[in-house]
Formats: sequence, C-alpha cells, structure tokens
Amino acid sequence: MGMFDDIKCKKELPLNDELKAAGIKWEDTSFQTKDLENCLLHYTILEDGRLVENVVEREYIHYTEEEKKSKDRKPWDLFKDVKITNEYDKFLEHHGVINFYTGIDYTDEESFWVEFNAYFIYGKLDKIELVKCEKQKSRTLCNKEWEEKRKLDDTKLSSRIKGLLRKLGWSFCWRKVSNFFYQVSNASSKIRMFIIRYLI
Repeated sequence: MGMFDDIKCKKELPLNDELKAAGIKWEDTSFQTKDLENCLLHYTILEDGRLVENVVEREYIHYTEEEKKSKDRKPWDLFKDVKITNEYDKFLEHHGVINFYTGIDYTDEESFWVEFNAYFIYGKLDKIELVKCEKQKSRTLCNKEWEEKRKLDDTKLSSRIKGLLRKLGWSFCWRKVSNFFYQVSNASSKIRMFIIRYLI
C-alpha cells in the first residue's frame, strides 16, 4: 500500500443522495491521499478553500547510555519521551489536483468507498467533485466471514493433520530428512567421480 497523508475537508463536499442520507459527519472524517508528501502528514481543506498542513513540532528525549542497557527498555523504544513543543497551521500554495478517499462503515453490513478530487489553483480551491461512491461489505462483515472461513478450514481433516504435524515438529523432521538426502547425494557424486577418474 505504501505511505500516504491524512486530509480532512471542512469545506462542504458534493455528496449524492445516498451519502447525504447516511448521516456521516464529513467535516470530522479523516481521508487518505497520495497526492501530497506521502509522509503521514496531516492536512486540512478549510471552509474558505485554503489548504493547510497541520504542523506538529516535537522534542525527542533520548535514553542515556545507562538507560539503553536496562532490561526494562524494549528494543523498539527509540526515545525515552516525545513532547509536543508547538502546533500550527502552515498555508500551502498547492497547484493541482488532490485525490482523497476513505472507506466508511455506516451499518453492520454495508460500507461506502468514497473518492473526491479537489482542484487547487495556486493555493485556492477551485472545486471538489465526487469521483467514486461504491457500496461494499462492511469491514465488520468481512472480518466475520473471514473468521468463519478460518474456523471451517480448521475443522477439515487436512488442517488437523497439518496442525498435529506442526506440533510434533514436522518441519524439524523434514529438515533432517532433507539433510540426509543431501548427504547421500554428495556421497554418490563423490563415488561417481572416483569411478570416472580411477576405474574407467
């Protein structure tokens, strides 16, 4: 999937009748876009049509050498603490199209996949258009179906046998068998070379 940025739109979106009836708070909805920096930055299209980057400046507090050696510290804990020092909106002079999209569950069974294009002319929003609106199965329903399929697969005889063999160390056994045949192959190769050199 790759990196992306988040974007919110405070400007009124061009919604079709289905999306209007869904009762979603679009101004609070976080969309994704790949048309900006793709660095997990946060942007907002303001009500007046300007594009801003929501900048958050942080101070990273590093571990001391003694703390780095501590057994309590996890290897993925790169910093002891991160403090937010400043937050502000930086206005951007973007010129071009920004495609932004999201999937929204609005019932237990259905979700919407929506895409919009926002057209900017030197930092000022010209228009927003609805590019795509598709109904799909909700993530909850997809996860439930996947879980049921997995449980059904687990009850099959082949899955039970694989699980049992895994518990018994089947891969370890196959590794031993593979190594044995590798050694037999090497030995037969040496015998063959001996026959070619000295007996023929």
